[in-house]
Amino acid sequence: MSRALVGLRTLLGLGKTQPHDRSRSAPGRNVMMRVTLDAQHATPLRQALIRDCGDQQWTIRVAPLHGTGRVRLSLYLPKDAVNGAIQRLAHLAPAAEVGRLLEIPEAPTDAWRDLMDGEPLPRADSPANGIEAVEKGDTLAQLLTPHHVLLGLDVADRETLFAQFGRFFERHYGLPATGVAAGLTAREALGSTGLGQGVAVPHGQIRLLRQAMAFYVRPAKPIPFDAPDGKPVSDVVVLLVPEWANSTHLRLLADVAQRFCDHRFRELLHGCLDAGAVCQLFASYEEADRAERGISHGDPARHDGAAGKRVRAHG
Repeated sequence: MSRALVGLRTLLGLGKTQPHDRSRSAPGRNVMMRVTLDAQHATPLRQALIRDCGDQQWTIRVAPLHGTGRVRLSLYLPKDAVNGAIQRLAHLAPAAEVGRLLEIPEAPTDAWRDLMDGEPLPRADSPANGIEAVEKGDTLAQLLTPHHVLLGLDVADRETLFAQFGRFFERHYGLPATGVAAGLTAREALGSTGLGQGVAVPHGQIRLLRQAMAFYVRPAKPIPFDAPDGKPVSDVVVLLVPEWANSTHLRLLADVAQRFCDHRFRELLHGCLDAGAVCQLFASYEEADRAERGISHGDPARHDGAAGKRVRAHG
C-alpha cells in the first residue's frame, strides 16, 4: 500500500500537504482513481472526503465485490484533494489497493462529462418490452469481435475516419453510410470525444439500429481529434447504440474509460498485430475483472448487481 501511495504522489506531483490545507490548491483539475478496500471502510472514507473536499464537487461510485467483503471505489476528486485522500486511505484502510489513476483534463470534453455524470432516467420512448434490460449484461469485450476491429486504417482526420467507417458499416450491416457518419459527426459537433492520451471514443445513437455495437479502430497514423491534451489519436473505440438505449450508452462509455485509463492495457493493445489478439486482450482484462468481483462468466444477474451504486457528493 505504501509503495502504491508514493507512486500516486509522484505521478500527480503532490507534496506532503495536509488534508485540510487548501492554500496552495489548483482548482479546476480533477483526478479519477480506483480503490479496492474492505467494505467497512467505505463509509468512513466517504465521510472524511466530505469534510476534506469542502464545497468542491466530487463523486464516489461504490461497486461491491461479491463474496469478498470488499468494495471497489471509483473516485473523481479535485487534484488538490488527492493527497488528503491518500493519507485518509493509509490511516483508515492500510490494506487498500490503489490503481487505475487518470488526470481528467482541465476543460473536459463532453465525452469526459458523459463518463462523470450519473445514469439518466429511462426515456419515455424506450421499448416497452425491456430490450435494454436484456442487453444490460453486454460489455465492451462481449460486443467486440474480430469483424469489429479495423487495424491500419488509412485516414487523415476525423471526417475521413467517419466517412470510411460509415461505408464499412453499410457494407457489413446494411444501414446507410451517410446516416452513421452523420450520427458520429453530430455528436462530435457538441464537443470532441477525444479523452486524451491518444484515445477517442466517438459514439452516437443511431436511428434504426436494433442493438449496441462496439468497434476498435487503429489508424495507420495518429490523427488529430481536438483532444483535451492536444495529442493525436491512435486508439479509437466507436460505440453505436439504438436511439432509446441511454443507460447502455453510458455504461459502455464507462467501460471504455476503465480500460484505457490503464497504461499497461494501452501498451499491450498497441502490441496486438491482428484482430484476434485485440479481442483476446479485451476479453482477458474483463475476465480478470470478473474474477476480482467473484463473478463467473455469463452470469449477468450478478454482473448487474456488481455495477453498484453511485453517490453524488457536494460537501
